[in-house]
Amino acid sequence: DKMGADYIAVHTGYDLQAEGVSPLESLRTVKSVISNSKVAVAGGIKPDTIEEVAAEQPDLIIVGGGIANADNPKAAAKQCREIVDANS
Repeated sequence: DKMGADYIAVHTGYDLQAEGVSPLESLRTVKSVISNSKVAVAGGIKPDTIEEVAAEQPDLIIVGGGIANADNPKAAAKQCREIVDANS
C-alpha cells in the first residue's frame, strides 16, 4: 500500500478452497490495513458465495471458475452481476 500499488489482491487457491477456506477473512484483514490501494478479491467466488463477498465491498470481485465451470455460465455470470449490483 505504501509503495503505491493500485490494487492489492486477495486470492484463495484451489488447494485452500478444497480445505474449506474462503477469501473473506483475508479480504477483511487486507481491507483493515490499507489506506491508499484498492482491494481485489478472487478464489472460490461463485453465485452462492458472492453475496457475502460483495457485502465486504471490495473494489473488484473476480469470478473465474464460478462462472467458467458452471452448468450455465451465462446464467451464473448474470446472477453474480445482479448480486454485486444489489450490494453496491
